[in-house]
Amino acid sequence: SFTHLSDMLGKSVRRKGLSSQVEAAMILELFRQKAKELFDESLLESMRPLYVKDRVLTIAVLSPVLAQEIKLREPEILDYINEKAGRGAIEQLRFLS
Repeated sequence: SFTHLSDMLGKSVRRKGLSSQVEAAMILELFRQKAKELFDESLLESMRPLYVKDRVLTIAVLSPVLAQEIKLREPEILDYINEKAGRGAIEQLRFLS
């Protein structure tokens, strides 16, 4: 069974308002982990998760073709992130190219 991020974070971290920053950093890392699983290593350098805002993960990509590749895998990526970070942590991916 998985431990949700909110359960792992201490009360002091939540009190200081760092939990959202910590959660965002964790989400970026979870995206990187899943991307390593799904995509060829040569493509990993052409994508970079940037930030999380309003449950949207923004990813910089070097080409529209790559954005489309990631978009095709979006349900799988979202399931992975939400399973690890907690349901509803991310609702969609957004691309900057």
